[in-house]
Amino acid sequence: MNPLKKQKKIMKTKNMIWAALSMTAALVMTACSNDDNTVETPAAQQAEVKTIPYSVTVNGGAGTRATVDNDMKTLKFATGDKLYITGTNISGVLALKSGDESKSSGATFEGDLTYTGEGSPASDLALTATLVSAQQTNGTEVTINSTTKAVTVNYPTTYCADVATAVQKYSNLTGTSTYSKKSFTLKQQTAFLNFEITFEDGTAENATLSAVVSNGGSALCTANVETKKDGEKVVAKFVLPVASGTTLSSATVKLGDKEAISFGASQTLEGKVYNVKKTQAATLVTAITLNKTETSIEVGSTETLSVTAVAPDNATDKTYTWKTSDASKATVDQDGKVTAVAAGTVTIYAEANDGSNVKGNCTVTVSKKAGSISYTTTKISKLVGDAAFTNELTKVGDGSVSYASDNTAVATVATDGTVTIKGAGTANITATVADSDTYTYATTTASYELTVSQVVDKLDPFGNGGNPLNP
Repeated sequence: MNPLKKQKKIMKTKNMIWAALSMTAALVMTACSNDDNTVETPAAQQAEVKTIPYSVTVNGGAGTRATVDNDMKTLKFATGDKLYITGTNISGVLALKSGDESKSSGATFEGDLTYTGEGSPASDLALTATLVSAQQTNGTEVTINSTTKAVTVNYPTTYCADVATAVQKYSNLTGTSTYSKKSFTLKQQTAFLNFEITFEDGTAENATLSAVVSNGGSALCTANVETKKDGEKVVAKFVLPVASGTTLSSATVKLGDKEAISFGASQTLEGKVYNVKKTQAATLVTAITLNKTETSIEVGSTETLSVTAVAPDNATDKTYTWKTSDASKATVDQDGKVTAVAAGTVTIYAEANDGSNVKGNCTVTVSKKAGSISYTTTKISKLVGDAAFTNELTKVGDGSVSYASDNTAVATVATDGTVTIKGAGTANITATVADSDTYTYATTTASYELTVSQVVDKLDPFGNGGNPLNP
């Protein structure tokens, strides 16, 4: 046999024996493994964990995050700020590079990323960056996943005292980029409802009120707020951070037992400050009830009216002022005492002092006093030639009086009631009184009978020349 062929045959035989031994060994190892139920994963099948030093530039505009301008584009970094990076199979925490916190725009963050994917990260691998400020506490203002480094902002269940505090603690500043770009522009993902409620309803300063902000009938937040004096006004100021993208519909704020007020039209919020300035108007008086709605008073007399109810019970200002519609007929003081002045109809009312123009009315009919007229003597006898005289007239009231004689041949009467005798006979003297603004007369006339006789001649008592036979 050829020596070369013989050698190849020997090698082939050896290989077959080695393969058989290897297979036997593998079976033995498998049997051992099955005995202790342990399966070992080859190192080649385990994911390779790579630590990658990483540095990025973050931009957010000029200014200060704590004082935030109206468009919410301001951002100034502070010592302790950290940037959390997340992406597919990649995550890490980058710290603000020392000295960069004073930059007005752009700051460098550095740290290590952990990558568990195959090979190196693709240059276009999408990354998300979330800024966590030094003021945010893990588990309170934010929650950070220990494995993925994903950041969740925990919006408050109580209000913030001011915008600065709200922005420091509840800002959700995020941005997207790629692994190779290494530059992020952060955008605010939190909307801040900045409330300023002015009270015109008599609410005192330093009052504690339960404030409930609701959206579409569901409470977003409930917490106590305290009123403060701001110049001449009493106000309550507080801030509620909510997620950008929140849609407001029929949103209201209710403070204590006061009526809820709407604070905006339906809208979808962006990541900025929304100033909600509203006025808690006074609860106006809707009705005033008096003890009487009508009454009658005689001229010169008085009657006191009173208010029995002012509605509603929670009216801000329940005071009122007494007034008259015609002071020439009746006056009223602030105790409700009505004094009748002259006959007629007048409205006495209590008017609310809160500007609501609500009145409680009472119709007052002022009646005249009862007057009377009469003569002391109803029959008088006089002789022709007697002097003028006046019969005493008794009159209760201030009406004017006129006089008349029904037989002026016997007597005439002057405007003052003085009677002048004109001749013998009988005359009726009548006094007539007219009603006045103050008095009215059931009987407006009074009269007396005047009899005037001739003087008797003692020498000729019959007036026939002294001859009794001469008629």
